[in-house]
Amino acid sequence: MCESTVYLDDGTVLMADVMKIVVNGDNLELYDILNNKKEIKAKFNVLDLECHKIIVTEL
Repeated sequence: MCESTVYLDDGTVLMADVMKIVVNGDNLELYDILNNKKEIKAKFNVLDLECHKIIVTEL
């Protein structure tokens, strides 16, 4: 499976089963396997695609 989990840098889970992330300026639009959307003002810290883990910092 290709889904990832997006975490805040403090370890809080923002969204699980993320299939797509769209960068829109300072916003990240997260979409899960059911096409649910969550938008957050954040930047990427770590993209660990092997472990399906994405870490972001809120702006």
